Amino acid sequence: MRAVRELSLAAPLLLVGLALFFGGGPADGSISWLGGLALLSILVLLAVRGLPGGALSVVPLAVLAAWCAVSIAWSWLPDRSWDYANRTTVYALAALLGLWAAARTRALAAGLALLLGAVIVWSLLGKVLPSLYDYGGPDVTRLRGPIGLWNQLALAADFGLLLALVFRKRFGVLLAYAALVALLLTYSRGGVITAVVVLAAWFLLSDDRLEGAACLIAAAIPAAVVVGIAFALPGITKNGQSTHVRWRDGLVFGIVLVAGAAVALALENRALLRNVRVVRWIGAAAVCAAIAAGIVVLVRGVGSGTVGNGGGRFASTSSNFRFTWWKEAWHGFTHHVLAGTGAGSFNLLNLLYRKSYLDFTIEPHDLPLQFLAELGVVGLVLLVVAMAVLLRRGIGRRGHELALALLLPAFLIHSLVDIDWDFAAVAIPAFVAAGAVAGRPGERRLSANVLLPATGVAILLAGAFFSPWLARRWANDALFTASSSHAITLANRAHSLDPLLLDPYWAKASALDASGKTQQAFDEYVAAVKRQPHNPDAWYFAGKYAWEQHCPYLAYDYLLPYTELNQNALGDGGDIYNAALKRVNHRQYRC
Repeated sequence: MRAVRELSLAAPLLLVGLALFFGGGPADGSISWLGGLALLSILVLLAVRGLPGGALSVVPLAVLAAWCAVSIAWSWLPDRSWDYANRTTVYALAALLGLWAAARTRALAAGLALLLGAVIVWSLLGKVLPSLYDYGGPDVTRLRGPIGLWNQLALAADFGLLLALVFRKRFGVLLAYAALVALLLTYSRGGVITAVVVLAAWFLLSDDRLEGAACLIAAAIPAAVVVGIAFALPGITKNGQSTHVRWRDGLVFGIVLVAGAAVALALENRALLRNVRVVRWIGAAAVCAAIAAGIVVLVRGVGSGTVGNGGGRFASTSSNFRFTWWKEAWHGFTHHVLAGTGAGSFNLLNLLYRKSYLDFTIEPHDLPLQFLAELGVVGLVLLVVAMAVLLRRGIGRRGHELALALLLPAFLIHSLVDIDWDFAAVAIPAFVAAGAVAGRPGERRLSANVLLPATGVAILLAGAFFSPWLARRWANDALFTASSSHAITLANRAHSLDPLLLDPYWAKASALDASGKTQQAFDEYVAAVKRQPHNPDAWYFAGKYAWEQHCPYLAYDYLLPYTELNQNALGDGGDIYNAALKRVNHRQYRC
């Protein structure tokens, strides 16, 4: 019975831990096994514990996942829509798993705090010991490992800050200290703004304001000093540094980091920080400093150009193309009001409407606008309802449950300026916490007659999770195998598992071309165009192959739609198009 009881806590924490360390960023490879783990855990819990209280609160999120799946029918990127349906389903399963932990929310909060602390410490160790995390050379120094992107690591640090205020004492101070250092070294402006908003909400709603403020002050003072020293170390915060410099400064940073932790612990024991008047004065000074800094930044003006990856980002109000992407999303929505262009398809809207080759993106960096563009009004309404139902149960919570209830709002606030929905590392903790807060203690036992169809549904979902993953693996193997016949076999297998994917068409075409069957190879490229007629890559590969077969007219016929669907296209595609156009205008063609 104790093992059963612990499973309701261990299962969601295991899912969160794997997502934090191995979530894979915006790639979809991790979604299959994260979803499989969630399904297995849920089946076991259904069998031994029964249906958790509050299960209806997850239904709107499941309906949103179903709408993502339905959008495959009209999607501009149907294979990506399948992936997005899987991703949203996994988030619904994470919320469902959280329901079983409703009776043990304090233990869940402690587990989440430990996991977030581990991720934050590991990310900082990547600066102390450069060999622990590959930053892709010395060109980008923003803290991002192991989650993979700085903005999402900043959001994880925001989560850690909220939970630190709950536990306070030594553990809370150390967690807050590490989270603040990591947050500032990500240079994430959205992460800082989100932290300010959710911390303000916590202090407004909490009954433990004095203790929380003391914890935050004890952590913030040494964190500020440590970050200041980090900016003076080229190997930590400057691009283009040699491996020797990174190692030398990394070890110095490690010593400073440990010293800062010791200072934070020492400050935590100071009775001065328990004095209400002192805390109020420090808090007022911090607020005034923040307001002054905000005013200084605002007078620099607003733009939509690129911003460098250095600490100077904090002094810039440039949206880094976000205003442009938001306009593209809105433009796409106005042309597809009801149902959008399909879940996860904004990349093609970006290519269609962009004015510069520099502003490439896969999402508009704003969750409501993304769902408007990709899933239409219906998708946005479902998103709002799903979030509102999960958030409703968090109203009026205190203590550790307040911190848990604020994780999903922090996620949603940050997603107004970033692509958090594409990162399981931050989405899964938020939805697990939301599920735990929305749940109610007590389960309803299920009969075998109910468990059997539940198992069937789980098997179908597992098939939906793993089919695209396996299809991509087979398609990739087909592209690099030396045997043409084996490549065709692998491509056919991939196509049978995921008929929406274009890679099997291209892999099969390459194998047929190697076998001298040029017409059949070109037929595969044409089939890819018919599968995804809004995808410029499909037109590009067909046109490029026609050009290689010395058919400039046919190449022009396929590359013209490519240039129309991919505005400001540079490089090979545009060059071939111009060459083909020149040959066609001079009637220098064979086919």
